[in-house]
Amino acid sequence: MELTIISPTQKKTLSIAWLEINTMVGNFVIQPGHASTVLVLEPQQAITYCLDSGKQESSVIPSGIVEITPDSATIVMHGN
Repeated sequence: MELTIISPTQKKTLSIAWLEINTMVGNFVIQPGHASTVLVLEPQQAITYCLDSGKQESSVIPSGIVEITPDSATIVMHGN
């Protein structure tokens, strides 16, 4: 699946196997085929994702939202 992270200054697109996020309503692990939804991310929390190569990475998101479709996730950050 494709992960796109959009900030006020840049846009990054990655090919990932799964994504773990913390939201205002709990923790979610997003995998290909996930139901479409839009969620508010918990401020100042890390997202964790596994690249298709198997390497896991994390990034702290100051605040933002995530739009999930069955084959992609797009994070729109507020702030840097």
